[in-house]
Amino acid sequence: MTAIACALMSALGFYFSLGLGDLWWLAWVAPVPVLWFAFGGTRPWQAFFVALMAYGLGATSILRAYAGLLPIPILILAIGAPAITFALSVMGARRVRPVLGPVAAMFAFAALWTAFDFLAAFSREGGSVSTPAAAEVGAPLLIQSASLVGFLGITFLLGFVSSGIALSLRLRTLGPVAVAFALFAANAAFGYWRMSAEPSGSIHVALIDSDDTMGPTMHDDRNAALKDIAAYAYQISKLQSAHVSLIVLPENIALIAPAWRSEAQARLAAAADQVHATLVAGFNTNLGQSQRNVSWAFMPGVSAPVTYMKRRLVPVLESSVFTPGPGPQVLTNGIGLEICKDMDFQAMLRSDELTTKPLLLAVPAWDFDKDDWSHARVAVLRSVENGVPMARTARDGLLTLNDRYGRLVAVTRSTGEFRTLIGNLPLDGRGGDTIYDRIGDAFGWLCIALGIGLVGWSFARRGKTAA
Repeated sequence: MTAIACALMSALGFYFSLGLGDLWWLAWVAPVPVLWFAFGGTRPWQAFFVALMAYGLGATSILRAYAGLLPIPILILAIGAPAITFALSVMGARRVRPVLGPVAAMFAFAALWTAFDFLAAFSREGGSVSTPAAAEVGAPLLIQSASLVGFLGITFLLGFVSSGIALSLRLRTLGPVAVAFALFAANAAFGYWRMSAEPSGSIHVALIDSDDTMGPTMHDDRNAALKDIAAYAYQISKLQSAHVSLIVLPENIALIAPAWRSEAQARLAAAADQVHATLVAGFNTNLGQSQRNVSWAFMPGVSAPVTYMKRRLVPVLESSVFTPGPGPQVLTNGIGLEICKDMDFQAMLRSDELTTKPLLLAVPAWDFDKDDWSHARVAVLRSVENGVPMARTARDGLLTLNDRYGRLVAVTRSTGEFRTLIGNLPLDGRGGDTIYDRIGDAFGWLCIALGIGLVGWSFARRGKTAA
């Protein structure tokens, strides 16, 4: 009964904090029941099974958004792989604790969980989209360490704090939780210091979306697509008195055929000129004999748009239709271009920011309704890692403006009817200037070495003791 109770308590914590969960504070304690159980006198297979079931059940929260949309094998992998790696991390810490002590076990669990999170980010399909670190975007003060070592620093903190609590409860001593609290407090203090900086300026931004105003995206229908462009152009015309400098529309509004592409672009360019603003809008079209998911950026007074082609595609849903694009784009006014799933890949985004040094990112997106905050917060993590503000417009999701620290300046939910969100987005320097940008994923490699080293050391010392 104890095993079942611990598994269920941790499962509930994971379900409501990670994946589609939004209770960020639960992520700090969700692993505690499982770790408390594993650090006791239970059999190894029981500890592994309880950890596996707890995380696996918690990870089923993603089914609320993706069941019936993504292929079953991908869903099984998305739930099963993190559950297995979490269970392995628990077993590693369990192995270390009796040989090297509680603090070493805390480092072992945090390092192993972080190492597996890092290795998962190499996936071409998902990148870092499933990281437990994303849960903490709801508390910007606690995620500023991402500017030092990336999202992995947050995963490490979650593991270190939760294992410290579990060990103090199991051993009935304050030592482990005191060490954990000291690191937690140091991270919060750094966040407070970093976020206290005043912005150097701001840009007035409008985000516009209608979930229902969407032309055919899989076949050529000139009249329907131009009707939708006209509907968006009318909404843009309402902004003349708002004096915005940037307007971002959602991803893949319609398929634009080469035969009438110049006509569609001319109408969008005219809309941008009318309000004297840069307009970034998502469509799909055939370029270079391949179908591409693109964002077009129209600058006032310039008829030809800058074209950015999406590089990271949703498995099957997009990868079976579109060809990935070649590389990043930044406008002469400093606005960087990305599209939706591109933001799931921390290494690519870091390379982009180092190369282009944007003032901010304009991100058309298309989410899956129930994953609105879940997917948006992964993109916000990239803002903190690279020190770059973001304007993101998601169909079937959220319209968000966030600063370089991950604070939401303005946010609203997309609806069937047109919705416009206007706000001042703070600016401060350019993206690509954080410590994380300079050292890359060095912390991930360090955690791999630390986790393996501690487990290996525990085996070596146990062997010497037995001899």
